[in-house]
Amino acid sequence: WLAPGHGFLVGAPHDVLRALIKHRLAREAKVVQALRRHEPCAIETLLPDVYAEVPDALYAMAQRSLTAHLLKLEGDGVARRDEGATESWRLA
Repeated sequence: WLAPGHGFLVGAPHDVLRALIKHRLAREAKVVQALRRHEPCAIETLLPDVYAEVPDALYAMAQRSLTAHLLKLEGDGVARRDEGATESWRLA
């Protein structure tokens, strides 16, 4: 069983976790593709590209998720931050 912080108990946790990992990796691939198209760019430029299907009202939450993806890609050596007057991201 999986007991998430919200929602119901999950009787097939391995299936749920595999689906979640697949979704996260697909979103990560979208981040890399968007970086390829727009680099160097600010998160605000990437956001509507990576989260095109997300309503504008949810962009604050999507931006936190995008930041997490970028930090993970930075840790993996795939992306890097250019810190200047405004922070921008590019592929490493």
